[in-house]
Amino acid sequence: MAVHLISERVPVEEITADAAEVDRTAAFPTRAMAALREAGLLGIAVPEAFGGRGASLAEIAEVVERVAGAGCSTGMVYAMHVCGTATIAAGADPAEPGPLAEAQRAIAAGSHLTTLAFSERGTRSHFWAQASRATADGGEVVLDADKTWVTSARHADSYVVATGAVGGSSPLETELYLVPADAAGVEVGAPFDGLGLRGNSSSPVTASSVPSCKKTPMCPNPPPKTCIRSAASRASPRW
Repeated sequence: MAVHLISERVPVEEITADAAEVDRTAAFPTRAMAALREAGLLGIAVPEAFGGRGASLAEIAEVVERVAGAGCSTGMVYAMHVCGTATIAAGADPAEPGPLAEAQRAIAAGSHLTTLAFSERGTRSHFWAQASRATADGGEVVLDADKTWVTSARHADSYVVATGAVGGSSPLETELYLVPADAAGVEVGAPFDGLGLRGNSSSPVTASSVPSCKKTPMCPNPPPKTCIRSAASRASPRW
């Protein structure tokens, strides 16, 4: 019953109304995402301790299914946002103030859009294996990565970036960093022109010598780990 109560809040008509135009013009589904925000659905993966819905996987899956059924591009943007949100939530602690907690509260309030930045050139789309590797520089970690495609690249407020662990030797030794989309050294490439998904703003993203803070565990155990340079909420979202 609870599954249907949440999924029934999906603004299907608003998403469907712009779906064809979004795909025809390759426009980001701004109005559809605003409708999802007004419906209180951007924070369903945020734990209740941060002001979110704390929805179950079954509830989230049904919401994503309804959103994607109404508009493919909106569905992709929303799915990557929810995945990024859940990843951030895995390392956030309500008792510890900081960028992770700030990001979760901003997402719950509907003022922060996040996404995943995993796939890299040279890995044949094996997003769990990273060609890049973070490096230590005193008390900071420096990120250099060439991501092949990132959904919402020009509209997200932050990227959950996967990269090879500092000092690691295997491409499977991965760390995660939450990077502000407007961080110095972050560049977004030309958008892809995907059939049926032309409005999801998917583009390559390059991080060149992007400094981050000293790494701290994201999940209790085992790694991956995360490090946040800054993820404060914005006065007005990029989308």
